[in-house]
Amino acid sequence: ISIISPKRPVFGLKGGIAITNSVGADVEDNNSRTGFYFGGFMNLSEGNSIQYMPNIIFHQKGGKTGSSSSGGELVLNYIDLGMNANFHINDELYLVVGPYFGYLVSAVSKSTDDGDTESSSISDWDGWNRSEFGTNLGVGYNINDLFNVNFSYGLAFTDVIDDISARNTSIQIGVGYVFAY
Repeated sequence: ISIISPKRPVFGLKGGIAITNSVGADVEDNNSRTGFYFGGFMNLSEGNSIQYMPNIIFHQKGGKTGSSSSGGELVLNYIDLGMNANFHINDELYLVVGPYFGYLVSAVSKSTDDGDTESSSISDWDGWNRSEFGTNLGVGYNINDLFNVNFSYGLAFTDVIDDISARNTSIQIGVGYVFAY
């Protein structure tokens, strides 16, 4: 059975690192932060060269300001629901394009002053936009029928905080495992 045209839906797990930041008119002197993502996906076949891949992942986003000895960090924890289309160039290599919807489930603000870090969970959601819409663009490579590696870029179309132009971006580098079919 080829991974390009399964006879039934194929399920799997994926995860990796997420290098995230914020972009927008109101974002100044921001630095990227490294987090992680993990979750599950399902491959659905359409023809011989297109697969639809709905997925649900836990995805850490956010950004940093300042330096490691004095600055701040915002860790935003999302549940993302995506619907990607995988356009296969051949049996191994494919391009990824698709929209996603994210929901902000929790957030932590970290502040560092002279090497001392204080963390606080955000519990007052007034002014926050907890819903996020965006798109994924990327490339993947099937090592074999069970393992793949992927690289993608996610760009949000919605701002994180009301009345502030700041949207999440994410570079995801990861691996996927397809359960035996």
